[in-house]
Amino acid sequence: MDSDNVKFTLKSNTPIGFESTRCENSTENRLKKDIGVDPCPLPTSTDAATEPKERKETAASILNLSLLTQTVSAPRSKKFATYDDSKLVSFIRKVQPIVEEELSYGMTPMFDCNDNLYEPCERYRVCRHQEITLRTFIPDHSAGKSGVNVFHVGAAAWLSILTRDAPLLVVACSPNHEAWCDHFTSTVTVFCPKRDRYGGSVQWVELSSNPVKACIESLETNPFNRDMFAGGTVSGDVYIWHYEMNLKNERNSFAELHSETTDCGKVVDMAWTRYNVMSKSDYALLTAHSEGTVIQWRVGKTIVKDKIFKLNVPSAVGKALILTQILATSNTEFVAGCDDGALLLCSTTQLIPLGIASTSERSLTSVVSSGTSAVATTGKVNFFSPGTIELKSHSFSVTSLQKIENRRQELLISCDLTGEVLFHDITDSINSTPTLIIKMPLPFKTRIVCTSDTEYIFSPTGNGLLELYRIGSGKVDTVEPSLPLKGSPNLIKMSANGKWLITGTYDGTFILYSVTMEY
Repeated sequence: MDSDNVKFTLKSNTPIGFESTRCENSTENRLKKDIGVDPCPLPTSTDAATEPKERKETAASILNLSLLTQTVSAPRSKKFATYDDSKLVSFIRKVQPIVEEELSYGMTPMFDCNDNLYEPCERYRVCRHQEITLRTFIPDHSAGKSGVNVFHVGAAAWLSILTRDAPLLVVACSPNHEAWCDHFTSTVTVFCPKRDRYGGSVQWVELSSNPVKACIESLETNPFNRDMFAGGTVSGDVYIWHYEMNLKNERNSFAELHSETTDCGKVVDMAWTRYNVMSKSDYALLTAHSEGTVIQWRVGKTIVKDKIFKLNVPSAVGKALILTQILATSNTEFVAGCDDGALLLCSTTQLIPLGIASTSERSLTSVVSSGTSAVATTGKVNFFSPGTIELKSHSFSVTSLQKIENRRQELLISCDLTGEVLFHDITDSINSTPTLIIKMPLPFKTRIVCTSDTEYIFSPTGNGLLELYRIGSGKVDTVEPSLPLKGSPNLIKMSANGKWLITGTYDGTFILYSVTMEY
């Protein structure tokens, strides 16, 4: 064995410790530190026949006892504040009736966060924001031959948002079109929203004006590219413009992409849709003309006239149609409203060729930009008769068409001159029978617009009033202008974000409204 490990052995030593002072055989009770040692309170005598008193009687007895004593407690240490029993009693006297009344109402119900706690009238706030008056470019012609103001018909379109949820605005006015009308005041005016110096509000100021060949009565924004919009005139002219931000010269931000004159009559309305679902760069513009004709334009790298549709009523073949409204429900279907109240659902996938007609119109392909040239084509146009289904018709002329998507449901809303509103469900397939019919009170409704939640219908009336019709209750509220205005408005347009309204025209004056919604 190594000499260094000699002192270590495998034998264990006995443990070294101290003897315990605790006596295991002791029977006396020892105090425990985890429980109290105070004696239990003596039980109070209770009478089994005694019934519990009411809360009001108990509170009254306490108040009477306090009034009898009228003792003032001695001041305590600085750690606790002093109080006066008389003041406490006075406070309880005041509070007790209020507490008792609140308790009588019971528990406050717990509302779900998705519940609507407000009525529609409490959630919507519609306020007059600004009035825009278009200047007359030919003062001598402004009175016309009838001695009244030249502006009677208005058109407007909201473009892309520029600042503080405020979009660009395009407006146009036109006079009554008599034989003497020379279209001297035919312009399209662009207004740009500008913030005030404190940034709290916006005001629309004139940006630029573009002349057109004839009086323009229809303006429509491309919903897939809100920097692009189209316009139609009473002479059948079709214009397409595009807005591009030009920081150096903002007045030159609008460029005319295309202009062409058709021989199908007055352009009464316009609608945009996708030309093809698979293509996101090509759009289709539908222009409705007064003589029962709808022209489809293909808008892409080039702008061409694609097809011409001749509409007819299946139940009355050969009947002359006068179109008033058009709405694209999809890239293959559109709805047309007529002057006699008829509603026609047309499908572009079920076409009956009517032949090829030669026209005297100019080339169908236009120049998109100044740096791009296009090849002109011949004047031959394809005419078709689309597949048509008659929906429930109105009694009078159709003045408004609108499509709304609400809670995964698509609704087609139509209105005639008397205020009869039809709601058609077009979610899966269009049923000719409407799901809801509303009779709005007079006066006549030249235009309406419905909110996205189908709670309100807005319509302009004479003297600059704006009617707010509640669909659920039928109650009508009005928003008055600052000063009474003359004229019969035929325009109301709501911005894409639902925060702005424009109505007009009142002898060349448009009224802008701000719409706020409180959830």
